[in-house]
Amino acid sequence: MSDKLLNINLDDLTAIKITCGHCHASAEFPVARLQGDPPERCFHCRGEWFAVNSPQATALEHLFRALGELRSSAVSEWRVQLVMKDPGFQRTGVSI
Repeated sequence: MSDKLLNINLDDLTAIKITCGHCHASAEFPVARLQGDPPERCFHCRGEWFAVNSPQATALEHLFRALGELRSSAVSEWRVQLVMKDPGFQRTGVSI
């Protein structure tokens, strides 16, 4: 069995998408402008997403800031990439 992996350069990452668990509306937040606190509520139904000072809000805030720092880094000796499985790739088994 094999998996197809996608390597995503941070420069290629354009936005973080959050989908509401209540109404399933989604919002995209451009990575280039990610700063500060994550959204507390859904823009559509006003359902709670990230309560202020919750562990999830803190983690998302750290992610936003880390992505901004890594994207703006001028250091050329290293490169950070995100690696993920290609969701469109079908796993195939081979029987012998």
